[in-house]
Amino acid sequence: MCLLMLPLAAETSTFHAQLPQLHAWTVLVNRVRLWYGAPPLKLNVQLCEAAYAYAEELVQNGRLSHVDAQGHRADYRVSAAGYFYWRLGENLAAGQPSWERAVRAWLNSPSHRANLLAHEYRELGIGHSFNDDRRYRTAWTQLLGTRRHVYPVVINLDAYATDTPEVIVYVHGAREAVAMRYRVDEGEWSEWIAPMEWFRCYLPAVEGWHTVSVQLQIGDRIFESSDEIWLSREFVEVAGERESNHERCAPLLEGFGASVECTTCGEHIVHQPYHLPLHLLGADDFKGIAHILLALHLAQAHLRASVETAAHRTLPHGDT
Repeated sequence: MCLLMLPLAAETSTFHAQLPQLHAWTVLVNRVRLWYGAPPLKLNVQLCEAAYAYAEELVQNGRLSHVDAQGHRADYRVSAAGYFYWRLGENLAAGQPSWERAVRAWLNSPSHRANLLAHEYRELGIGHSFNDDRRYRTAWTQLLGTRRHVYPVVINLDAYATDTPEVIVYVHGAREAVAMRYRVDEGEWSEWIAPMEWFRCYLPAVEGWHTVSVQLQIGDRIFESSDEIWLSREFVEVAGERESNHERCAPLLEGFGASVECTTCGEHIVHQPYHLPLHLLGADDFKGIAHILLALHLAQAHLRASVETAAHRTLPHGDT
């Protein structure tokens, strides 16, 4: 969780008020990236500042370009905001009524899609601006970046809040590490263990902010990162009624037309996206679902594909 700190109190208040929305948009991006096998990104304060400022300029000027009015590109703008990058990418869109439509437009453009799904990025900045009196009315900016020796931790695809203390954590840099350990809040560190990109842990059942910190041993150095998430009152009031994994991953899958069910014997069945018959189902669809399930520790799930046409979906299904 990133807490956006701006010089002016009014600006700070505005940004903090938008944090839940920014994180919701980040989760949407991360769902798309996860679907295509790319790691999730973590919202970054400096990238958001640069993205917001440029979105405002795009709307005011009514000109969609990666070069601003002063002749500066994204590298200058993010450096001025204090983000000293190793890798950097920028996607721009204008005229779309929503973030979802902007993301869809980028996915339909080969160059923007390559930026959006690139594996080497670790952090994300989002900016948007609206003005009904201007040419485009809306502008959307997306900055994707990586800093050297910064390995972000991402809880629940960078969600703002959770209603269950069971969370799933992604660790950038785990593949480069020889060992890792973690702790929750100010608790004791775990033992050093083999590095894992994905792991599950439990927050204290107390409403409020909770932090998961991770230390990675890479070479002869130790790198530490953390992420925060808000545990909501709803869970605290009904402690013990935990949502199961297959219920929690349903929203993750529904954006792709897929669904998951748990059978009486505990087997998880994932139904193919968009109810496509088997001969129309692409291999990428199965790979995307399998990647999501692996991230949610449902590695033994069976992928069920129907062989009937859309007009005969009531026929029995076969496992594949």
